[in-house]
Amino acid sequence: MKKTLIVNPHLNLALRIVAGLAFVLSAVLKYLTIDSFDMYIYEHQIFGYVITETLTRCLIAAEFCLGVMLILGVWPRFTKYSVLGLLAAFTLYLLLLPYFFDVDTENCHCFGDFFQLNRWQSVLKNIALIAIVLPINPAVGWRFGWPKVAFATVAVLSLVAAFSLVTPSYIDNALYGKEITIAEELLQTVLQESDGGDQFLQGRRVICLYSTSCGYCRKAAKKVHIAMRTAGIDSSAVNIVFWHTNPDKAVADFFEKSGVPPLRYVVIPATQFLDITRGSMPLIAFVDNGKVVECHKYIELNETQMKNFLSNR
Repeated sequence: MKKTLIVNPHLNLALRIVAGLAFVLSAVLKYLTIDSFDMYIYEHQIFGYVITETLTRCLIAAEFCLGVMLILGVWPRFTKYSVLGLLAAFTLYLLLLPYFFDVDTENCHCFGDFFQLNRWQSVLKNIALIAIVLPINPAVGWRFGWPKVAFATVAVLSLVAAFSLVTPSYIDNALYGKEITIAEELLQTVLQESDGGDQFLQGRRVICLYSTSCGYCRKAAKKVHIAMRTAGIDSSAVNIVFWHTNPDKAVADFFEKSGVPPLRYVVIPATQFLDITRGSMPLIAFVDNGKVVECHKYIELNETQMKNFLSNR
């Protein structure tokens, strides 16, 4: 094994920088589209949304930390084999992905939404990085003189940044509360006047307020769909209120682009929609016989909230 390690310090440093920058870039680009990455991991239906938000930020912090440590030469042997272990784990996951999970394989979110690599492109990228990291010689080249200080500093700063620049929804709720209101009486009136909308006011319902052209509304629809599958919620309990000037084609396009099956919906004029939501969307309202009990932004909604409300807990 030692014979395959690089002895030229300049080449060794170059490989460290290339591999390290790849890890740093991967972490930064994932973080810049953290909502999409959260949703991608949530689609696996292994964890609830709160745990998902925590794990994605920890993974991003770990990638960033290892990349910086590889470049700086902090604990080079530990860092090298940690990087190789992470790459091997990612590659194994990608190889097994379609056999265990029903998720999108056209973008594995290695670089967020900026550079979309499909499953096999991601595998090849990982193999290329493994080939770069394997010959790196931990005993050759410049290394940081205070490894414990460097590791603690980089690790703490990575975690603090990951959890503070774009805070998880549960931290937002703890710090700022989650009080969101909609015009309840106007919602009742509009639904009663809409064809089939009066059924939305019967019993306990989750009513989603979307625009057909809103990208965040499509993300919300996907998240609600995953929460319904995870919690075993019947589709009759979840309804949608849309606004659009050309609803027939727009609604069909919305469901297709969101990648979710159609739910029962009504379409209302844009002015009424904006008056109900006070200009905010997407919103998810928990409605009990026409009375709005809770109202959530999609980013902090989770399957437990929906299940508890619908089961009257």
